[in-house]
Amino acid sequence: MHTKHSDSLGRRVGDHKDLRRYLNELVKVTCVDVEFRPSPKLKLIYWLYLLMYFIPMLAVCVSVSVFNILAGAIVVLTCVVAPLAVIAIWLPRFYESVVFRIEEDHLYAKYGVWWRKEKRVPYNLVSEVRLRQGPLQRRLGLANVDIFTPAQGERCPEITLFQLPYELGLEKLSLLCRMVGILSSRERRVVEEEILEELRKIRKLLEEKHS
Repeated sequence: MHTKHSDSLGRRVGDHKDLRRYLNELVKVTCVDVEFRPSPKLKLIYWLYLLMYFIPMLAVCVSVSVFNILAGAIVVLTCVVAPLAVIAIWLPRFYESVVFRIEEDHLYAKYGVWWRKEKRVPYNLVSEVRLRQGPLQRRLGLANVDIFTPAQGERCPEITLFQLPYELGLEKLSLLCRMVGILSSRERRVVEEEILEELRKIRKLLEEKHS
């Protein structure tokens, strides 16, 4: 009996040490190779960010025009109209270029219009996964999911799943934590309770044996 429960505990502890593999198998059917994109609100929030540039620049253009109308017109064309035209063309294409994918052993991200960026990070290199929201993102119901590796450190994420709908961000955060073997506090409690229960059984058997 003692040997039986010891073996059971050993198997359970062994399973917990290799929890990432177990959780990968558990979620593989529903999550592997599923592509997803940022929220369409990405375009709106980028325009809101750009207002921080264009509003002061318009003020500068007005100030210049007061002294020299021709100079003011040139500043407007080069610093406001031209950038607006470029951004209006670039932004929809950038949104369409973004692809995120959770693969069996890697996280994949691809985006870019003129300069294409493509990354694939193995789960066994991931050290931390975080959800992040700025003030505008909270107002629009958006969030970023940052994936960190030891090579990049804790300040610079290796990959960012940016401008996701908040609920989707929470879902991907939980899923990625499972894929890399990071337990939530609830899952950790369940594991600890199972191990504790096995230890109690072994202790009871040992006490019965020596009594």
